[in-house]
Amino acid sequence: DGDGCPDDVSVLRDSDGDGLSDYIDSCPLTQETYNRYMDSDGCPDDVTSPTSEFSFPDTDNDNIEDRWDSCTAEPENFNNYLDWDGCPDIIPMDHTPVGDTDYDGILDDVDMCPDRRENFNRFEDADGCPDRLDLPFVGDQDNDGIPDNLDLCVYMREIYNMFEDADGCPDMLPQEDSISDVDGDGLIDSIDLCPSQPESKNNYLDGDGCPDTIDSSYDTDSDGIIDMHDSCPNKAETYNRYQDSDGCPDRVDTYREPFLFPDTDKDRIEDRWDSCINEAENYNGYLDWDGCPDEEGTTTGQLLDSDYDGIYDAMDKCPNSAERYNDYLDADGCPDLPPLSGPVMDTDGDGILDTADECPDAPETYNRYMDLDGCPDWFADFKSIADSDSDGIIDILDLCPTQSETFNGIQDLDGCPDDYPTFSDNDSDGIANIHDSCPHIPETYNRYQDEDGCPDTIQYTAASFVFPDLDRDGIDDRWDSCPAEPENFNGYLDWDGCADTPAAGSTSPTIVDTDGDGYPDLVDMCPLNPENWNKFNDTDGCPDTAPEQARFVHDADLDGIIDNADQCPNISENYNGVEDDDGCPE
Repeated sequence: DGDGCPDDVSVLRDSDGDGLSDYIDSCPLTQETYNRYMDSDGCPDDVTSPTSEFSFPDTDNDNIEDRWDSCTAEPENFNNYLDWDGCPDIIPMDHTPVGDTDYDGILDDVDMCPDRRENFNRFEDADGCPDRLDLPFVGDQDNDGIPDNLDLCVYMREIYNMFEDADGCPDMLPQEDSISDVDGDGLIDSIDLCPSQPESKNNYLDGDGCPDTIDSSYDTDSDGIIDMHDSCPNKAETYNRYQDSDGCPDRVDTYREPFLFPDTDKDRIEDRWDSCINEAENYNGYLDWDGCPDEEGTTTGQLLDSDYDGIYDAMDKCPNSAERYNDYLDADGCPDLPPLSGPVMDTDGDGILDTADECPDAPETYNRYMDLDGCPDWFADFKSIADSDSDGIIDILDLCPTQSETFNGIQDLDGCPDDYPTFSDNDSDGIANIHDSCPHIPETYNRYQDEDGCPDTIQYTAASFVFPDLDRDGIDDRWDSCPAEPENFNGYLDWDGCADTPAAGSTSPTIVDTDGDGYPDLVDMCPLNPENWNKFNDTDGCPDTAPEQARFVHDADLDGIIDNADQCPNISENYNGVEDDDGCPE
């Protein structure tokens, strides 16, 4: 209903959802069992029934039916290696460990197609082969990614232009003025998040259609480049595709004498504006400004890309197989694998082959940070990771990752937009006056009595207090990432207290850190819940709530659960994984 045509969907309906349309399904209300026996009739055939009169052939008499036998004319030799495939296999020299050549998650010794990835379409997904069912009347005739039974235009490809993209039709309104753009910012209302307010073209979220502004404290000249990266923080950038990232108002004509913009294809359109720098514009009155040899009625955005890998079929050597972007022949459009010499190895079993693994003996910690280098990276290394609100405090340390910190001297390191009166924390050490034993002198955060608000000097108390050093490596346990393993002092990460191996990329891989907060489970009081780094009990590994974080909400026992929701308002919750939200110590 919507294409204006009197449709007959009787041949496309699939009541039992088995992939066979009711038009050809002998059992339209009962799903087909795909067991390689009459799989096209649509009925759930049971060939294992004692009453079944059918027996599957076994040509080579190796007791493996031909329907499962990969070598129907050669009997299986049963040597405990791939005995299920029906072929007389020879155990390879590099049988252990087993690789996964096509990276489909099915090891080569059980993969019937080790060089071709399984396509996981719920049909023989365990054999490792890219199986495809040729089902009449059910498919995708126009290859637009929308199944024919849902496609209103079965033989015409969808144009993905954010306008009725799910109907399968190449929706294009004949008159441009019929596309509504109320605010006149060049973005039609169907994709404009602010259809009644024009976009402010400042190189900051220019595609959302909203008049965005950047905090002046970060971007003085409001040119979309924050001051810390702006070479001219008081002068706005002129966006003319010439040094647009330096933040300075460059004038191209000033540099015209010493500098000429290149024009590779000599079509008089500079490469900076040319969408096809190696193909000259044909100037036929149609899209003559884009630098491409266009044919009227066809744009570069509509070139066929059958495998959706971003490489058009005309330039794609494998137009039906998507490119595998692995830094090896990525421009040919084929899912290439780099050549390997010798057996395929993955010593640490992290799924990254030793040939591409920077730490082949230490498994990768998959934490969305450098997950392809094969090294066990720790967030506690304070490496560059996500900062959603762009306040300079990375999300793993930010208590309000989607709200920018207001840098007003009040808890400026928690990442939250605080608006406390300045008198609540006179010394701006993050501890409110009511809890601060030294409200006019800031706390020195040295992991020694950091909760009292006083600038403790350890040497004054050295006679009465000595920090423990469990492994006796000369590094106090409060600073030691591996308190039970002594530092090996080999010139590599000698400050972390762990027995590191050079080029391992991080600390000892044998140390388990389940919650990924940088504290090994051995010393983490909450190994399943990450520390929230708010300068309050940051060394225990638990997501503690600092007293001041109550935000004027009463919490008598300071366990992070307000009294109204706390069943034990005067006794702190012990956070042991058992009913941690009731406020009582189980």
